Amino acid sequence: MSSIVVPSIVSAVLEEAIKRIGKKVAAGKKLSDSEVMLLVLDQMNRRIESRFEAVEARFETIESRFKAMEARFEARFKSLENSIASLKDYVDGRLNEMSRRIDDLNKTLNARIDDLSANIRVLSGRIDGLTKEVSSIKSDVIALMREKLEEK
Repeated sequence: MSSIVVPSIVSAVLEEAIKRIGKKVAAGKKLSDSEVMLLVLDQMNRRIESRFEAVEARFETIESRFKAMEARFEARFKSLENSIASLKDYVDGRLNEMSRRIDDLNKTLNARIDDLSANIRVLSGRIDGLTKEVSSIKSDVIALMREKLEEK
């Protein structure tokens, strides 16, 4: 707090001294070396203050530009996040659809495999029946041939 009060007090004292010196100059009186130094100090103080004000204005401009850039980056980042989320939803949807189609295909293939297995079992049964029948016919043919041979 004292660092803020001291410069303002010094400025006030310097301003009063400059006013007093200005009246002395207006009256045409000669200035002392210390009064000339006070005028030089006042000019230096004014220049320093104007420089500080210019630097402060530049900092405010830079700060506003940084805030604008930050807002643009946040908007772009938000847009990118939304695009990524949208793409994720799209890919998830496609993967779910593909998974569903694969499941449907697996069910269809399993049903066809079950049908093929049933058909193979039926065919196997028919082949077994035919084999037995051929074997029976073979036995009958052999028996008939024996009879014919024995007759001769």
